[in-house]
Amino acid sequence: MDSAPIKVMSRKEKLGLLIKEMQSGLLEREQQTKLILLAALSGEHVLLLGPPGTAKSELAKRLKNAFFEADYFERLLTRFTVPEELFGPLSIKALEDDRYHRLTSGYLPEASVAFIDEIFKANSAILNSLLTLLNERQFDNGNTRKQVPLISVIAASNELPEGEELNALYDRFMLRSFVEPVSGNAFQQLLTMGEAVCDPALDVRLRIEDLGEVQAQAEKVGISKGVLELCQKFREYLVEQDIYVSDRRWRKVIKLIKVSALTNNQTEANIYDAWILPHCLWEKPEQLEGLVDLYKKNIAIDADFNPKRLQSIVSAWESYLQMDIDNKKQVIDDSGQPLYIDDEGDITTSSHSDETRHKINKEGKPLYTVHNTDEPTVEPSTRGRDNDPIEENIPNIPLMETILYSKAHVEGRINPALEAQSNIETVLQTLRNQRDRAKLVLCNHLWIDASIFPELDSSLRNAISKTEELLERMEKVITGFEELPRESSPATSAIFEAGEVKEGELCD
Repeated sequence: MDSAPIKVMSRKEKLGLLIKEMQSGLLEREQQTKLILLAALSGEHVLLLGPPGTAKSELAKRLKNAFFEADYFERLLTRFTVPEELFGPLSIKALEDDRYHRLTSGYLPEASVAFIDEIFKANSAILNSLLTLLNERQFDNGNTRKQVPLISVIAASNELPEGEELNALYDRFMLRSFVEPVSGNAFQQLLTMGEAVCDPALDVRLRIEDLGEVQAQAEKVGISKGVLELCQKFREYLVEQDIYVSDRRWRKVIKLIKVSALTNNQTEANIYDAWILPHCLWEKPEQLEGLVDLYKKNIAIDADFNPKRLQSIVSAWESYLQMDIDNKKQVIDDSGQPLYIDDEGDITTSSHSDETRHKINKEGKPLYTVHNTDEPTVEPSTRGRDNDPIEENIPNIPLMETILYSKAHVEGRINPALEAQSNIETVLQTLRNQRDRAKLVLCNHLWIDASIFPELDSSLRNAISKTEELLERMEKVITGFEELPRESSPATSAIFEAGEVKEGELCD
């Protein structure tokens, strides 16, 4: 009897099972679980900031269990921690031979995953070696510098670093997360839940060599325009908020985004893979909320969507239509004389009535001439003598008629307007497709939290509604051009000048 074929899990399937296993038995730690696993896959480190008793060390242990045969190291630092506690004791035998050599077995230089509690209590005696180990994966043992097998360090602290000497250490932790006690909604579940052990199946666990493969392949992942535009918006926001982010950190942010995309079976990173941006860029926990809001605000709409530009295009076309509607010419008689309507409603060739009226200035004040002079004034009297009112003939109203437009003029309006309408329809369809795709993408994305969909959907619905309004206005513009009064003859109207509407004008 043939045995059933063994199904080989994809990398994404394995990681999905790992995330689920690492979250098992923990409450409200989904985000931290994903952060530490993504950091490990990217070769980066994570800082967990928060009060004691919030499962920070448990998260680190679960990361260790996500790997096959990974050595684990854990240490609580104090102001008095000596290098031997982190890097191993000095070899007595080596000292007898006048050599400075540490026995690193079982200590940080031999660990694959490490948890260092109260990291910012590190003193100057261990700081330099710790920085080199974190950043370069190297350790100076005596006169020899060797590579260490470190995958990732999970550091914890109850407080932010104080002092410039710790800023470099703080910057080494690419991903940062504030870990709070469980919320009121989960409190009773916390009290009644049993102990859970994170013990992934061996065929699900990662191997050390998998990391090199992931990081090498991630280098080939493309970055979409949307991600670049989003990073630009974040950078501008950070400048406004006076939050400093180094160029080195930005480069590593892109690396994390690429790993997020690769492990989600993508060849190009999109805005959903940029979910880690807020978790890489804050300096203080209170800054995180603003960064998350910025991400949610911008994630729904593609960088190519420019509502202000669409609005200006439609408004311009409405102006063109109104100009054509308002465009009239004065009626002339058979001899070519312009015609007017007098105050009795009769048609005349005279531009002014025989009747006069008191002339006024621009401010609406009656004008006079100073007695026995030609000097104008608004004063009715000068030096006790009445001034003479200035009279003017009342102008007749020009007799106007509607312009009749040629076929060429109307088509010259309608054709580019139809192109503009088509572009708006394309934008609208793109937004509708984004909305249809968003829920599917979020529900199947390995890393991003699908709970943000309601906010994302609201932004998309708002954008769709505004674009539908613009499309409706554009349709009315085209109808208006179609209803313009036409010439009865096919002769080209002189009003439609060559260059009045150029090919492609107001269309893209």
